[in-house]
Amino acid sequence: MALAIFMGQGWSALDGKGRFALPAAFRNPLQLQCSNPSSILVRAIHGRQYLTIFGDLQAPEFLKKLEDQENDDEETVLADFWSGMQAVTIDSGGRFALPAFHAQHAGITDSIFIVGAGNQIQLWDLDALHAASPNNPIVRAALDVALKERDAKRRGA
Repeated sequence: MALAIFMGQGWSALDGKGRFALPAAFRNPLQLQCSNPSSILVRAIHGRQYLTIFGDLQAPEFLKKLEDQENDDEETVLADFWSGMQAVTIDSGGRFALPAFHAQHAGITDSIFIVGAGNQIQLWDLDALHAASPNNPIVRAALDVALKERDAKRRGA
């Protein structure tokens, strides 16, 4: 499998049908990680304020990293890994709905900030990412623009 690399960032507001949209630059690399169009996985990770999205073909790579780490309770590690994931479908326009428990875990309501993170995509609540003070100046600048646009949309401007 060719390794897909996700670079850049973007943001999306929730549409009238309860969906977010991935930036176009992320769509083709994501499909390269998938065995079929509906095999995109969203994952909540304990202790992290964001969600990750990746293709099902990447799951064994992430699982191997977990298995290579020393742990006292392999069954719990595996249950945590698999139970935090759910399949989502992304349509040809890049639109997808987040599972309710995943959105709740990450504090996501009406908008998301999307970060290319190498072999996966991070989905953040805009305010949570702002509070985390990202180090990358490009991400900070893009986040500031997204926050202004989101706030204007909320005011109906």
